[in-house]
Amino acid sequence: MHCSGHGSSARRHPARGPTTPAPKYSTSPPRTPEGALFPAQDPCRRTAAHAPAAFSPAFPENWARKIENVRYISWAATSRERSPPMDRTFDDSAPTTGAAPAPPVHRLFAHLPRADQRRWAEVYVKGLLTTPGKKSLRRMAASVTPSPTASQSLQQFVNVSPWEWRPVRAELTRWVAGHTPVRAWTVAPVVIPKRGSLAAGVHRRFVPGLGRTVNCQLALGAFLTSGLGDVSVDWQLYLPREWTADSRLREQARIPGSTGYTDAPGLCLALLDRLARTTIRRAPVVIDPEGHLDAEALIEGLEARGHDWIVAVPDTLRLALAPDESAALRPPLETVRTLVRRHASPRTAARTEGDSPRLGALSTLVPLPGGDRPCLLVGEWTSSSVRPDRTWLTNLHPDRHFQAGALIAERAAARAGAAETELGLHDFAGRSYAGWHRHATLVSAASAQRRLGHGGCPHIPYRTAP
Repeated sequence: MHCSGHGSSARRHPARGPTTPAPKYSTSPPRTPEGALFPAQDPCRRTAAHAPAAFSPAFPENWARKIENVRYISWAATSRERSPPMDRTFDDSAPTTGAAPAPPVHRLFAHLPRADQRRWAEVYVKGLLTTPGKKSLRRMAASVTPSPTASQSLQQFVNVSPWEWRPVRAELTRWVAGHTPVRAWTVAPVVIPKRGSLAAGVHRRFVPGLGRTVNCQLALGAFLTSGLGDVSVDWQLYLPREWTADSRLREQARIPGSTGYTDAPGLCLALLDRLARTTIRRAPVVIDPEGHLDAEALIEGLEARGHDWIVAVPDTLRLALAPDESAALRPPLETVRTLVRRHASPRTAARTEGDSPRLGALSTLVPLPGGDRPCLLVGEWTSSSVRPDRTWLTNLHPDRHFQAGALIAERAAARAGAAETELGLHDFAGRSYAGWHRHATLVSAASAQRRLGHGGCPHIPYRTAP
């Protein structure tokens, strides 16, 4: 792939050859005057009335009309063999509002072999939902049951009791996907600050959003995004090389022998692989790396798996403008920053309603081993600055560009993980790898209760713990 993003190593570029012809549905794209982000007219008029029913655009219809008739650029990819495309069935007829039944906790944890395990799962989830402030085990136990030994039992349940978390997540995924119209699969990095150095995966990391280096864990969450919000259904915990290579650290955190080192983009792709195995309907993948993931590696993996994707890309990613038909060689690579500076301006970006961002689009063309694929480069302005606050790249077909704009304007990637943080994702005080995963699973169950239950915890049967 002829691009270099945050965290990616330098790559040698093959010699530039003759222009690769555009695919049949984008032959001879109309040109736009230099410096203009949008043309004045577009023969392909797509209004909000033609948008998929499952999407409520937060931007005016002229954005959808203008995104087709703009200057094309090309993005060279690697020559790796591409996997057969997945079934991309997308149900755009389902409603986006209205209540959905919350998943019963007893169903999510039905695979647990002992009745006391299932009971403590219910108590734990109810504690996450009803305890104000920090979700320590002691505070959670006190808010749910008068038993003086409840906090010790909760600690035993989450840290020591040998139960599998993946069946819970699979059942949660099936439940949410079956009861809500899923618009996107959102994958988001979540930074969990830590004071000590003993919890599994703790390391020093620069966090762009904070502008400084912090002691933290890095989690990757998979969220099903719908009109009811974002529900987390699966998690990965990033383990730096020192944690997987040091036998003392592995034993300290009780890291399973089968768990080796995987970089953060690989963990994201593993989450998507599990989603693909668990759900029937596919949805576009939305990822904002936020400086923690190599966007180039992510896009290569998404393309290899045949996903539709919308990925925020760094200014340093290198793209090539498509040459004119008369040109013999491909133009030199340019960074996203250069292209955006030349073509984009907040004055030409379509205004959106309320607090939604303004969006400006620049069409792209991605040459792939199986044939060229058009892409769209989208600038997102949440302020009046000349440069967009974020720049997104998507491979969605031109007929679905309106859907891509709706997902970007919805800002699912920016809000993913907020509900889980409020429900105590950061509050786990244990040190073990398995304990963290069990806690994250219980937080996801609580988040689904809150998102789908509508009002407290009416679906959790309460029993006083002994």
